[in-house]
Amino acid sequence: MLFLVLALAMAGRQPWQNTQQPFAIVSANPAGPFPETAHSAYDFVNSIGVNTHLNYFDRLYGNFPLVERELRSIGIHHLRDGIHLQNADYNNAVYGRWIQLGKLGIRFDAVLDPRSNLGQLTPALLENVDQLSGHTIESFEGPNELDISGVPDWPSVDRSYQKMISAAVRPLPNAAQIHLISPSLAFASHGSAPGSYGDSIDEGNLHSYPAGQMPSTVFPEQTDLAKVMFGDGTIVMTETGYHNALNDHTDQPGVSEQAAAKYIPRLFLEDFARNIPRTYLYEFMDEAPDPALSNNQLHWGLVRADGSEKPAFTAVKRLIAELADSAEVAQPMQLAWSLSPAGESIHHLLLQKSGGEFYLILWQEVPSYNSKSQSDIVNPDAVGVLTLGCRARSITLYEPSVQEGPIKSVPGATSVTLAIPDHPLVVAITME
Repeated sequence: MLFLVLALAMAGRQPWQNTQQPFAIVSANPAGPFPETAHSAYDFVNSIGVNTHLNYFDRLYGNFPLVERELRSIGIHHLRDGIHLQNADYNNAVYGRWIQLGKLGIRFDAVLDPRSNLGQLTPALLENVDQLSGHTIESFEGPNELDISGVPDWPSVDRSYQKMISAAVRPLPNAAQIHLISPSLAFASHGSAPGSYGDSIDEGNLHSYPAGQMPSTVFPEQTDLAKVMFGDGTIVMTETGYHNALNDHTDQPGVSEQAAAKYIPRLFLEDFARNIPRTYLYEFMDEAPDPALSNNQLHWGLVRADGSEKPAFTAVKRLIAELADSAEVAQPMQLAWSLSPAGESIHHLLLQKSGGEFYLILWQEVPSYNSKSQSDIVNPDAVGVLTLGCRARSITLYEPSVQEGPIKSVPGATSVTLAIPDHPLVVAITME
């Protein structure tokens, strides 16, 4: 987990579905509403993941009833955590937690690393891990940031270990359902050292932190670097996020909790709109108290060290609740729409639920925090008129970073005036 870091990216067998068009900002269309094909709301909600440390028994994660309650509350169903094996008591304690969370529909990206003392990776070992976890593993990921580990000849270790993972996973009875994610790197400049992973991975791996800036800051540089190294293969972002340790000036800048509540939902939207099918925020909980806000490692969470929820937790929870669906849309439809006026700072994502309703999410992609002065930026709303190609039965507006439930509902309309903030504005559209 480091500043603007990139891991290796390459496509392999059976990648996650990724049928999105390239991301584009809204632009005014003088000819009137134009059709856009929606993406599945179900897929977007399932793109949201978060890092955990369920084996940190001496940290906040040790309070498992709290962990379970908060994960149930927020509605995130994809976790990234490491594989560690010790004695039977330890294994049952750790993976009993995975099994319990699996009953909530949660699945895991399981990181395998030579520093975890797992020994020789064999099909029997990984099948045992899968059984210990109650078959909650949906992907195995290679070593975490070996390029800054001090491990001698780390590129060779990275390559050989990933090949070992692949060879151990392929014979598993459920291998077709398990994705292989490449190892992560701490710095993009190290990307050429290990070379290609060939067919030992299915998806690439990007660690990309905005460093206290707006989420889009990392694009297109980071994804372009990945393309240079590995072509157009699917990339999973297994670490990204914002910390709130405003008095820690040793690493990337922090942001206020209020700014994080704006940035983090936008981060998930920006990534999904740019063809990243899964983003794991770092991390779910602040691990231990640090009232001085002087240690950034203890302030990345959505939940504070005292167990209370940060504003970003609430914003993500509401966004998930508003867009949650029971099934993927088999054939997303088109919605004809335009926004006038529309500037380059207004970004959008068009989704559709299986019942046919459209959800147009708009936000201003502008800075919401000044890291130099450590102050929140108050951005005025961008006012524009949303015009549809045909009459809607209803148009309902939500601002998950502000309140639960709708802020406005307009029946039977072809247009509506919007005040677009620097956090997501969800426009639910039910057509006649």
